[in-house]
Amino acid sequence: MDWLWFLLLGIGTGCFGVITGTGGGIIIVPVLLLLFNMEPTAVAGTSLALVAVTSFSGSLAYLRKRLVDKRSGLMFAAAALPGSVVAPFALKVVTVDAFQGLLGLFLLFLAAYTLLKTLRPSWGNSEASDPATTGVQTRHITVASGEFFDYEFNEALAAAFNFVLGFFSAFFGTGGGFIRMPVLISMFGFPVRIAVATSIFSLAISATAGAGVHALLGHIDWYPTFIFVGLGLLVGSQIGVMLASRTRNQWTMLLLITLIAIMGARLVFDT
Repeated sequence: MDWLWFLLLGIGTGCFGVITGTGGGIIIVPVLLLLFNMEPTAVAGTSLALVAVTSFSGSLAYLRKRLVDKRSGLMFAAAALPGSVVAPFALKVVTVDAFQGLLGLFLLFLAAYTLLKTLRPSWGNSEASDPATTGVQTRHITVASGEFFDYEFNEALAAAFNFVLGFFSAFFGTGGGFIRMPVLISMFGFPVRIAVATSIFSLAISATAGAGVHALLGHIDWYPTFIFVGLGLLVGSQIGVMLASRTRNQWTMLLLITLIAIMGARLVFDT
């Protein structure tokens, strides 16, 4: 019955991954590690390939709704590509316990940081954004519904962040969306809906590149994991796009923080 559990995992993950802009890797990796006892290389490779599937499907829907900041998404993907290609080779020297422990600690840190920024938006922002500052650019996004968003952020700093993120996302197989999305909101001031859509769009590019390297190294469990979870992801991602516009921003962030903290704690305690 593994195929049924994989299918249900894909549907739930696809829906959640698109709503939160994480791509779903944050759920797939711990589940495959804790419940199916897969090796870290197979977990990272298979998960990243699945993230590429759901991100591609979700990004098409978000593009139709015009919620994607295309310039930023392409820039983030380009910055992440070098690390996405190198990371799969680093997995060969990491043990199962070390992989789980590092991922768990990283998730707990991210949950604490995101919660603090959600409760205290001004924390860490000692200076207001200034369009005249080097690297800071203004965005104006008009979505299909006619609603518009204006915001500004430091492009150079965002590109540097995504350069580092590319390695960790391919190393852990999560795709990096669960890190990128809250950071785009809390640190760079992206509106939640734009951050979610842009994160998914960027993931579709960088995750595909990283998954390609994993595939060449034989790190992907094509059957039954990839096939059945992938089918579920295609269905769940479309459900997620429909639900995203009806989901309140604060509930999206709370759901993301809670899930990250639970998964992180479980991974650390099981190491």
